[in-house]
Amino acid sequence: MSIIVICALLFAFVVYIAVGLSVGRRTKGIADMLPLGFDKQARVKNSAEFSASTVATTISLATVIMAFFNLAQSVGLWLFWTVITTTLGLLVVRLFAKKIWQRLSVYDHRPTLYEFLGNEYDSRVLAYVGAVCTSLIFMGAFAVELIVGSKLFAQLVPAVPPWVVVIVLSVVAFSYTAVGGFRAVIVTDRIQMISIWLLLLALPVFYVFYIAGHGGWTENFAKIPAGTLKLELKEIPIAFILGIFVMNTMSYVSDMSIWQRIAAAKQTRTVTKGLWSSVLGSAATWSLFVVLACMVFMIVTPKEETNPLLSLLEVIRDTAGVLPGAVLFVVCLGLYGAMLSTASTQLIAVSHTLYEDVFAHIRKHPLAERLTLKSELTVSRSILVIAAIFSTILVQLLSLVGFSIVDMVFAIYGAQVGLCPLVIAALLLPKNKLKGMSAWAAVALSAGFIAGWEAALLGRFTGNQSLVFLAPVFSLIVSSAFLCVGLLVRSSEAKDQS
Repeated sequence: MSIIVICALLFAFVVYIAVGLSVGRRTKGIADMLPLGFDKQARVKNSAEFSASTVATTISLATVIMAFFNLAQSVGLWLFWTVITTTLGLLVVRLFAKKIWQRLSVYDHRPTLYEFLGNEYDSRVLAYVGAVCTSLIFMGAFAVELIVGSKLFAQLVPAVPPWVVVIVLSVVAFSYTAVGGFRAVIVTDRIQMISIWLLLLALPVFYVFYIAGHGGWTENFAKIPAGTLKLELKEIPIAFILGIFVMNTMSYVSDMSIWQRIAAAKQTRTVTKGLWSSVLGSAATWSLFVVLACMVFMIVTPKEETNPLLSLLEVIRDTAGVLPGAVLFVVCLGLYGAMLSTASTQLIAVSHTLYEDVFAHIRKHPLAERLTLKSELTVSRSILVIAAIFSTILVQLLSLVGFSIVDMVFAIYGAQVGLCPLVIAALLLPKNKLKGMSAWAAVALSAGFIAGWEAALLGRFTGNQSLVFLAPVFSLIVSSAFLCVGLLVRSSEAKDQS
């Protein structure tokens, strides 16, 4: 069975590297690597690609699949709250999709989210701050995926040291992403969704197979811990409910990876139609993961410090027969497909952001010149590789100070919510209303980012889990407060001048 796990991982490696090499052969310039220009390779071709890629950005091995199985016993059916709020978050993006497209279409190139905000608020500082803060978020998310993936593999194949797996996974992830760029990420996102749906079909088959041979449904259903299948509000921290609501509903509209996909689409219809499918697709996949996580206790017994998904995989591994072997292969393929695809999404967003919003301005070469230079590919790929190495070190340090995966999720993605008020204001308010808001916007973003991380760190070191859960709430409130004060001050100044 260990050989099956290794074969599944190697198969994923081969497929993803093959995609990177295939796309990489057609990568001639930086606009083929990153969605910067028009009618280049770095694009989303149709609404089906947009939908699959957007749903893929919401599903990760660490923050969704492993987290659901880890929280199933304590949270139970309240996991559907994450499904509802994620669906609402994508609906918010759909609400603003046409507005985003219209605002981006006036540029002579495809701008990043932070270039857009910098122009709207007339603030180069804001573009720098947004790019740096969000790059830290994406680098942290990338490393979390790799670390969780390595722990999963080490549990199933104990003979291989975890640090070896981390290095191999890192090399594969940044290799095919560096070679194939944004287009390779879009293609592998579609492959990820195929592997995810195969996983979602294979696990129920094993559930039925196992339960039928171990006492039947009635006996095994009684093994599910009391409260897992109940919606009792008193058992769930209000801080968790609020934190999830704010984080999931507010983060997608200010997510660089989503903006990348919108900018890379050639037509408005590709975005709007794709987003409707994304809403339905994410709701369906997330719901199935919730059901599988809650029902897993019919097969495994809860253990402290052990994720039930790992216990489930061990049961599948130790069950003799062709069917369990096939299920194990498909499930491991889906899990590692989710990990690699999510990791590449984080990497390409970091590479794009740092290349265009930080290093391009430092080097002061105009975009029209950079689009024709092959040396820019080397620069972009170097940034990607360095970001991958730095992010792995960052999360290892967070692990040493006691951050769990759940803590990292709320800290990393919670801090990102501070960008949401600035994005919505830039989309809804005319540019003249934002004139003179440069300093206030930069302070609002910085303060929101700091507030989110400060709440998470303080909660971690004091043992107050509610503070960790509320990190997104603090980030949103602080950022909104500074932005609102700035708008009021600017409005007052404008009246005095008139």
